[in-house]
Amino acid sequence: MNRRVFIRNGALATAGFAILPSDRLFGRDTPKVRLGYIGVGLRGRDHVAAGLLRDDVEILAICDIREQSLAECRKQFREAGKPLPKEYTGGLDAYKSLLDRTDLDAVIISTPWQYHHQQAIDSMQAGKYVGCEVIAGLTVDEHWDIVNTSEKTGMPYM
Repeated sequence: MNRRVFIRNGALATAGFAILPSDRLFGRDTPKVRLGYIGVGLRGRDHVAAGLLRDDVEILAICDIREQSLAECRKQFREAGKPLPKEYTGGLDAYKSLLDRTDLDAVIISTPWQYHHQQAIDSMQAGKYVGCEVIAGLTVDEHWDIVNTSEKTGMPYM
């Protein structure tokens, strides 16, 4: 086999692994990632839409302080034919009740920037993996708080 054929065959095999779902490759059910979303405004609903497209994601909870955002999110679930998640609302600390759930693997934070730092810290301390849409803190010290909390809790922050 020459070098060109080897590279072509390797690229084709890699593409196949990347495209096919893992349950088809390995003949087993892939466990679902169970998510909660903190903030389902415009950007948050974009993240929800991406999650609704995946068979390996189960969205169990959403949180927002605005009823209009929750209503638009409900509409997304209905259009996707997926069960409605539990909603958390009523104030800036409503997300803490979402974090009390033991059936969530991770949370996606899409709130305004000034809330990311505390919500990320609280999420990691609650044993949740954290995905944050943009900047995690407003100061260097806030970013170090997140790094230190991630190391202390063993919960990754992305």
